[in-house]
Amino acid sequence: MGKYEEIIKAKDLFSLEDKETIREIKRKINTYIKEWHPDISTQDKEIAGEKSISLIKAKEIIMEYIENYKISFDKEEIEKYLSPGEVWMNRFGNDHIWSDGGT
Repeated sequence: MGKYEEIIKAKDLFSLEDKETIREIKRKINTYIKEWHPDISTQDKEIAGEKSISLIKAKEIIMEYIENYKISFDKEEIEKYLSPGEVWMNRFGNDHIWSDGGT
């Protein structure tokens, strides 16, 4: 299995979307691992233990990927994540016709 397939398999195991923030990824991973911990899970301890092991391995794959992922600081990439207010200000600024006059 290639690296891409490994990452996708791990992504699917945690029900991660195609685009997630690092915070969302960590939250989902921790939720799944906690849910399947043999001391907490309502499943049979042996089943929960096996699932925990597969989740921990998948976590290592995902964490390696996101820790080595190159974050883009390109203007176009950053502007994809502007709030509607920031987009408005970038486009119209404090123009007295289009803005509320700064009040």
